[in-house]
Amino acid sequence: IINPFDQLPNETDVPLRYWTLCRVLASQGHTVTWWTSNFSHLTKAKRLPCETTDGFSIRLIQTPPYHRNISFARLRNHQQFAKNFAEDSKSAIETGKLDPPDRILISIPPLGLIESCISLRKRYGSQIIVDIQDAWPETFYRAFPKFIPNIVRSMLLGKQHRNASHAYLHADRISAVGQTYLDLAVQYGAKASQHLCYLGAEIRKDTTIPNYKQTLPLEIVYLGAMEKGYDLETVIELAALWKKTHRSPLRLHMAGSGTQLKKLRKLAQSLALSERDVIWHGYLQSEQIHKLLSRVHLGIVPNRSNSLVACPNKACVYAAAGLPIISCLEGELEELLKKWRAGTQYTEGEVDSLLSALNEYINYVELVSQIGANAHKMATALFDREVSYPKLAHFIVSE
Repeated sequence: IINPFDQLPNETDVPLRYWTLCRVLASQGHTVTWWTSNFSHLTKAKRLPCETTDGFSIRLIQTPPYHRNISFARLRNHQQFAKNFAEDSKSAIETGKLDPPDRILISIPPLGLIESCISLRKRYGSQIIVDIQDAWPETFYRAFPKFIPNIVRSMLLGKQHRNASHAYLHADRISAVGQTYLDLAVQYGAKASQHLCYLGAEIRKDTTIPNYKQTLPLEIVYLGAMEKGYDLETVIELAALWKKTHRSPLRLHMAGSGTQLKKLRKLAQSLALSERDVIWHGYLQSEQIHKLLSRVHLGIVPNRSNSLVACPNKACVYAAAGLPIISCLEGELEELLKKWRAGTQYTEGEVDSLLSALNEYINYVELVSQIGANAHKMATALFDREVSYPKLAHFIVSE
């Protein structure tokens, strides 16, 4: 398993995609090695080695740092990750520290890993599974000034487009965290068999669907990174506008951290929002997340539409907690919310649009429980990791 981004077991007690997948494969009797970076994508700091966990081992690859997610420094990091993986994996196999792999799963991003994996396949007969996490390099179009047309951006990222195409065309199988990405691979000409497995979430038996009464504060949660790829300023502005226009109170829970945290806290202060109006939780562990989600009424997904995200992790987690989802993300998630009647759409960057979306729940309080129940049904059908990840494991190992 090759992915440099997900948090490791010694960094959190919240398993994400690759920890979950490694654990499932190991529980089925497979010998599993997770190759990752010695630089944390989340904290932007050097990682500590991680001991064998849940039956699988973790190997760290030396990479240079980067401080912005959409940056050329990050591309350099990915190039070094691919180069060092090729050298480290070859050495580990040739010296007998690792057995040759039967299956190699590589995530996209990063790009550039496919060549070394093809070399391993030629030598050992390994099969390659490409697991698509994001639209790369298309998401890097945002790094260019707006006046540069997409055709020019595509030309400037020509090498990255060729890397993506090479990966899709040479994969034995392709999985993805959204149908959007599987469709993208087909646009590149991919012919391999495909499998959809959303990022997913734990479906807990003690989940209760929230009820809302107008005498109580309306509790809204944002759970995730605080970076430029999210329309978080509008969320803070909404809390200030609500305070001016509504008698009933609103509490905004901000759980997570990132490079925009200080800026957002200053914005909240400038808008006369108190620590009771906006509660800054920082990073939370698994049980803390569960307790927070069990007391709030709505979950917000403010991913910017040009981020090309299909169905983010936070949407899966909110739905699993039975929360209606308030989202400005267009595309696959928007269609899921419409199909399952699991949430409400608003327009990115428009605080009045977000206010209008929330007013639906204020004016018709029964919608919180009705739409929350629909969201939970959606999560049970599409996001339950106890079901979806064994299916992904079967897709990976099947002949």
